[in-house]
Amino acid sequence: MMKSLLTLSSLYLLLLPLTSSAVTPDTDSTRVSLVEHLAKKQMPRSINIDLHTMASFNANFPSPTTGSDEAAFRFDHLMLGIHGNITDKLSYNYRQRLHKGTQAFETENLTNTIDYAYLQYDFSPRYSITAGRQALAVGGFEFLKYPIDVYEYSGLGGNMQAYLTGLTFTYRPTSSQEVILQVVNNRHGSTTESFGQLGVNDHNPRMPLYYSFAWNGNFADRLIEFRYGFTAGELLRGKWEYTLSGGQQLNLGCVSSYLDFIYRRADVDYPGLIRTMSRTEEGLVWDGMARSVEYLTLIWETNIRFHKKWNLQLKGVYDRGSVYEDNAQFVSGNYLSAWGYQGSLEFFPMADNNMHIYLHVGGKSFRQCRIPNMVTPEDRLRLSIGFSYRLPVL
Repeated sequence: MMKSLLTLSSLYLLLLPLTSSAVTPDTDSTRVSLVEHLAKKQMPRSINIDLHTMASFNANFPSPTTGSDEAAFRFDHLMLGIHGNITDKLSYNYRQRLHKGTQAFETENLTNTIDYAYLQYDFSPRYSITAGRQALAVGGFEFLKYPIDVYEYSGLGGNMQAYLTGLTFTYRPTSSQEVILQVVNNRHGSTTESFGQLGVNDHNPRMPLYYSFAWNGNFADRLIEFRYGFTAGELLRGKWEYTLSGGQQLNLGCVSSYLDFIYRRADVDYPGLIRTMSRTEEGLVWDGMARSVEYLTLIWETNIRFHKKWNLQLKGVYDRGSVYEDNAQFVSGNYLSAWGYQGSLEFFPMADNNMHIYLHVGGKSFRQCRIPNMVTPEDRLRLSIGFSYRLPVL
């Protein structure tokens, strides 16, 4: 770790002559980087380097990888972020997860370890455009959080293609409202990687894109916040997907609570939750497609900061997946019905809240699917104790 920090420090010293003339963003009093702490002086803000780390000891009943009860240490999250301002109007953001594989996917020629790689230009405080890999414009608050702040995602939230390459135009009519128009790719990999083996009448669309509209804002000085979004995309030629999502959050001093929903209807099963439950007559995993699917996810989360150093987080999730029209070996009906529950006790030893130690309990219970050749996932429970740290390196 020290070797990496020294290397990053050397990189900063080399880049300092190039960045010292850039416009410096407003200083965040809670952010003091390691280099600033050692040098005992404030550095220009045109280059910021963060290292997000999250590690824990987990007891799984059963383990999602081995299928049996298991207790082991795990590095859940390791992400490097580099972001800042080039001019007073042009900024950049690059974030890459270091704990995932490095396979390059066909469509974008980037690995899915890269979450952000974009430039943003602000024409004025009201108008801006963002180009590059960025987050899909989805409504709700779970999707908005950094992965390091989510112990376990909901069914749809954890299976959506969250980061894609394209363009986003943002309009802010007031300081508390923004409207977003976005066009991005709708997948990373090939059609087979995304949907399974295609039929003879299935063809790649000429423009495999998502088209999104989002409206985000707040009222009464952030007492109430909201995030709504609608996305449509052609997955295969003539085969579309539609997603309606949103969330409302209430902030009452030391208590905040949000309620999200995600509804997805598609001609082709892109999340793959139903497709991966299917088996052939021989008991092998189905490698074909599932069609005419719809999903619904409801998410509730409440955070209670009962002390300046202690927080209690409670979360509940409902996931449902169904087929609305017979196709291949999939008959119409409800395939997936699951309840998730989570609770976390968090301790913040530092004043800047960049680090916390947590005790987390989470589980999920699945209703048995009575449809032939379908395998219902096992109920599961996980106990974790660990730490999460956003280290401002530079």
